[in-house]
Amino acid sequence: MLAACGGNDAVGVGGYVDTVATTTEQMTRAAFDALPPGAAPTHSQIAEVVATRRIALDTISALTPPPEMRPEHQSLVGAMQSFVVAGEAFIEANASLDPDAFLEALEASTDLDALADVVSLACTAWETRATDLGHAVELGC
Repeated sequence: MLAACGGNDAVGVGGYVDTVATTTEQMTRAAFDALPPGAAPTHSQIAEVVATRRIALDTISALTPPPEMRPEHQSLVGAMQSFVVAGEAFIEANASLDPDAFLEALEASTDLDALADVVSLACTAWETRATDLGHAVELGC
């Protein structure tokens, strides 16, 4: 995480890959802690998941990718940005709904599902490039 705060120009591909992987791993763990699988999501739980994604996005966005991974980095950050902004807008737009109506709105939100798919594709492309460069890792996003 130090690389996210102070830049990472000197850490190379391995350090960059490790930092992104650690960040997404922490994001995934925090999201599962906020919303355990099988639980009916509440507004506050989804807000916490979105906040966790915002933290990960901000951390990854602050990194300077090595030239070999710049396109994948930009794709990942762009996809995550769209997903996080849409999540934040959803939380704000549905803040006044009762729990049942909120759950109904969440289940009807196909835009968020589509953006999650875009993030998944960007993660897969990022992982593939990291593997091609000798740094096999799974982002878990």
